[in-house]
Amino acid sequence: MDIQKEVLKYREQLISSLQESIQIKSVEEEPKPGMPFGEGPAKALQHFLKVGEELGFKAENFDNYVGHIIFGEGEESLGILGHVDVVPEGTGWDYPPYSGMIVDNKMYGRGTLDDKGPLMICLYAMKCLKDMGVPLKKQIRMIIGANEETEWGCMKHYFDTLKMPEPTLSFTPDSSFPVTFAEKGILRGLLKIKCDDNFSIQGGKVFNAVPEKTFLTLPLEYKNLIIEELEKYNFANEYKITCEEKDNKLELISYGKAAHAAHPELGYNSLSALLSFIYVTGIKITGLSQMAKYFGENIKLEFNGKSAGLYFKDEPSGEITMNYGKAYVEDGYLYVSLDTRYPVTLKVEELENKLFALLNKYGIEFVGGKKETPLYVKKDSFLVQELTNIYKEITKDEDCEPIAIGGGTYAKAVKNCVAFGALLKETPDTMHQKNECIPLETLDTLLKIYIEAIYRLAK
Repeated sequence: MDIQKEVLKYREQLISSLQESIQIKSVEEEPKPGMPFGEGPAKALQHFLKVGEELGFKAENFDNYVGHIIFGEGEESLGILGHVDVVPEGTGWDYPPYSGMIVDNKMYGRGTLDDKGPLMICLYAMKCLKDMGVPLKKQIRMIIGANEETEWGCMKHYFDTLKMPEPTLSFTPDSSFPVTFAEKGILRGLLKIKCDDNFSIQGGKVFNAVPEKTFLTLPLEYKNLIIEELEKYNFANEYKITCEEKDNKLELISYGKAAHAAHPELGYNSLSALLSFIYVTGIKITGLSQMAKYFGENIKLEFNGKSAGLYFKDEPSGEITMNYGKAYVEDGYLYVSLDTRYPVTLKVEELENKLFALLNKYGIEFVGGKKETPLYVKKDSFLVQELTNIYKEITKDEDCEPIAIGGGTYAKAVKNCVAFGALLKETPDTMHQKNECIPLETLDTLLKIYIEAIYRLAK
């Protein structure tokens, strides 16, 4: 019984189902009746469950918050947790972000890596085991969320509201190989300050991505000052800030590079760059000036809080990261979002005390948002060891070690769960970036890894 060979027969059907899923834009929107996260995430969830039913599984939709697909029976269960919502597409794509277009043996589209692609691969691995009649002792329960990228309302609904039982053990294919044994804690919130109404700012759209562009509109009276300072400003690299007169106002555009908030060092923060520049100009606009001073003195282009006195690091998970993802003005207040990923051994209260004290010096309020406690599963646990061994056996990567990440996955939603793939070493990480894609040449390896993992954990 060669399950790794047999599962490859489902490759083309998998590709087709994934393309259909990618073509559904599932970015969170305003709620609609019966669609708590908007129409897109609801449609994406419905499509995934429909594929599950067509493959012969029992599928249930729980109010368009979350769904599950059930395979087999057993007193114990193996959970596979994933999500069908995606972050906004951003700009600069070479191919349409919701097309599933295949170019040079790569499928392009938002969600190909995060997380529709990996979840669909696991579903077809389940299908292969079902068709082969492989005997399993545990029930397999694939739990599909529609709100992972923001507030996890999906998992709260499933486990807290509906009181669904937690699986005995689980994995989520929403990280990197070999196995993620530690995930930093997450602290999110909004920096808030009263401001004048003679400017506007728009930077980024989400907490958990480095903003690629930030727009700032100022009164025309600042034109000469801005142009003079831009000419002598020492830019860190090729990224620039431009200035032009538009509709009798002055529009500045700061250009950066998008990246996941868990790896802000891979991007260039257009918002941090712009606010740091405004600090240098000395512009006096209530709210904007204080926020710019906070950035110019403490943040600059850093992502680890060193200048702010907020630097922390530990051995299991590494250093803290801080991403300022979006900015906007609303109802007389300037808001800037902060997404912090802090080391697993740090107490969040210590971080909050230092951060709040610093913001208070600038008259900035912190409006709390999402909090996630760290995840730390020891490397010698059964789950980490077994999944690491499976990865090594199939890839022949004998020197790999379990990893710690700044990202927050569904592994934090249940007990006895870790993130397992689906990013291979040779696959560029384009999650939350333009031109997100999955190389089709990796599908064979991924199908083999996941069918082996499901089989060995459920047998």
